[in-house]
Amino acid sequence: MGIDVAAPLTLRQLEDHLWASADLFRGLTDVEVQRDYVLALLFFRRASDVYEEETAAAIEELGDIERAKEIIEANLDAYHDLRIPEGATWDEVIRTDPDRLGTALNDALRSIASANPRQLAGVFDYTDFNNRKALPPENLAQVVRHFDALGPLTKARVPPDMLGQAYEWLIAKFAAAAGKAGGEFYTPEPVGVLGARILAPPPEATAYDPTCGSGGLLLHLRQEAFRLHGDRARALTLFGQELKPTTWAIARMNMLLHGAAGAATIEQGDTLLAPAFLSGGELRKFDLIIANPPFSSKNWGHDRFKAGGDPFGRIRHLPPKRHGEMAFVQHMVASLKDTGRMAVVLPNGALFRGRNEQLVRRDLLEADVVEAVIQLPKDMFYGAGIPACYLIVNKAKPESRRGRVLFIDASECYERRDTKNVLRDEDIDRIVAAFQSDDDQEGFSSWVDLDEVRARRYNLTVRRYVRGTNSNSDDTITLAEALAELRASREQCRAADAALDDVIAELQEQGAG
Repeated sequence: MGIDVAAPLTLRQLEDHLWASADLFRGLTDVEVQRDYVLALLFFRRASDVYEEETAAAIEELGDIERAKEIIEANLDAYHDLRIPEGATWDEVIRTDPDRLGTALNDALRSIASANPRQLAGVFDYTDFNNRKALPPENLAQVVRHFDALGPLTKARVPPDMLGQAYEWLIAKFAAAAGKAGGEFYTPEPVGVLGARILAPPPEATAYDPTCGSGGLLLHLRQEAFRLHGDRARALTLFGQELKPTTWAIARMNMLLHGAAGAATIEQGDTLLAPAFLSGGELRKFDLIIANPPFSSKNWGHDRFKAGGDPFGRIRHLPPKRHGEMAFVQHMVASLKDTGRMAVVLPNGALFRGRNEQLVRRDLLEADVVEAVIQLPKDMFYGAGIPACYLIVNKAKPESRRGRVLFIDASECYERRDTKNVLRDEDIDRIVAAFQSDDDQEGFSSWVDLDEVRARRYNLTVRRYVRGTNSNSDDTITLAEALAELRASREQCRAADAALDDVIAELQEQGAG
């Protein structure tokens, strides 16, 4: 049964139709290219239809059609969110001969980007609809006809919240299909919701994600701010940097489709080697930071920092070449205001590995800025089955929390959906309630004095401080806990081997010198 183009779309109809468009690419190109094509077409259709909708509304408001057109043309920004140049609308482009359709789409998107440089400069530079090997003309024409069958994607027919949900849903579907690569651009929605609720953003805060991927974590912060403060949350400003150009483009479109373009600045580039947000040559400071930096990245810039140091003075302890997470953590802490707070997702290895990573933890703990460590369920992230946690930093901890760290074991707070574990709403509520409380919850959360953490050599592994409710005594652990300890020990052995390799290599370099 076809879609009634005159009736409002449901979210389910929109999602099903969009994912069916991705099916039309199957076997033609890889998942990331499919993703870029589908998201660009969705953005183009929406922008064009909303432009026509805004024009019709302005004409109705102004009355006389000819006079209205002159007024609109002279005040485009007053009547339109985005400018769509003549000849670059969806209806004009789809009438193009199939053999020239790819060129017409490229020309239209670049024309729209040129007309809206602040929002779209460079966004479509990496999407080529005229790549005939990846997308033969007849297949492209079929995909475009499928999109056209959706009917107009106006705000009246598809409200902004619904379109934003569908866009995020599509990104999640592509992340699942991409496997390991999916984790590079998408953080599961419940993880983002949890981080946003922990940070509880004030309405006029500045929020930053230095490894923003498709922008989902920043948008979760914005949604939480609106939930807490209503329209006052319009004052919340978002800042993000993303290394990969195609993912950066998705993030820019994501902000626009969620109605957040005016509040968001998303830059492309390497956060560690070339941070985009500076003030007077120094790192800009933010109220809030939320991030999910790449796990076990081997190309984070170790050799360059080792050879030339850090011009911004952030990275006081150089992490091992194979594990760059603590380099990002040091960048984030340096980017926080004196009253700033942050929530960063880290692999569990960052909680216990030794040498320079241990020194980073020592510095944070001795500065008394670590507020909490939250153990997340395993197998939540695309492309990374390893356990992960949230590290919560607060540079202005309340008096009642000073000299203490809260450990929360949420490893069993999930349900299995498809191939991944997922935090449920009730799980998020329980974690947030434990974070907001100054009391322990047996088997789930525990406040630990800094002296005890210090005695454990700054190891932040949650299960060292929170005993399960099924334990018969303090010295008895379950089989699952024993296996987790075994895995952690093996990871420590691998980290020690890697550290030893680094030391040997350094000694060899000194000997050669």
